[in-house]
Amino acid sequence: MKFTVFLSGLLLLFLLPDWTESVEDDTVDINTLGRIINFFEQNYKRVDDKVERQYAAAINVPKHQCQQNFFPAQNNFLTQENAVNVKNAITDETNALYQGSELIAAGTRKVVISKKKQYNMHSESLLLNPADNSPMTRLLNKRKDSCSVFYTFDSPCVDTCLSATGSHSIIDALKNWKDHDGIKAFVFKDFWKFDKEKDLQTKFKQIVAHVPLFRCVSENQCYACKGEGNTAIDAHCLP
Repeated sequence: MKFTVFLSGLLLLFLLPDWTESVEDDTVDINTLGRIINFFEQNYKRVDDKVERQYAAAINVPKHQCQQNFFPAQNNFLTQENAVNVKNAITDETNALYQGSELIAAGTRKVVISKKKQYNMHSESLLLNPADNSPMTRLLNKRKDSCSVFYTFDSPCVDTCLSATGSHSIIDALKNWKDHDGIKAFVFKDFWKFDKEKDLQTKFKQIVAHVPLFRCVSENQCYACKGEGNTAIDAHCLP
């Protein structure tokens, strides 16, 4: 009997480090995440007449590129993507979409209904809809058990992107993304200007219910927004 207990203890000791490592393997390193978002900002950011414009980008890369001590650079990160091609594509408002090998990106697409009626389709919706056959769906299908990061310059708008029933809602896409294995991070930098007075505490929890939410203000200022279960969204992630 004592021999059996001893073997069980040894088995537990051998298994515990592997379990701990697997938990860490599915969590983004927040310092690396800041460097990744800075890479986006340095290479793909939309600027018109010195004014920063809304855009979004998503990647599906090997796990190690989101873990500790990875430093993204032109020679080791998204090497199949040409920054000029990306910026040209997302700046063209007639399409506003780029789909590459490990990167997708979008600006805002001008949709003309009539001479007097038009609207801009938001970049998050362009990348995440339709939920079952979107650019994001196709990107995630290229690599399993990986690191997938979705970044939007402005937080998703409450009335369209985060509306549970709206035609441009991203909620179903987030549900699908949740089922993808590996590291996941949904990141924003600023707040959509029309949403600063709205209940973002509640709305952001719709994102956190499916994927971890982060706010990266600069390369060295990234915050985990938390908000899982009954916990509150971190104050750094609110206006």
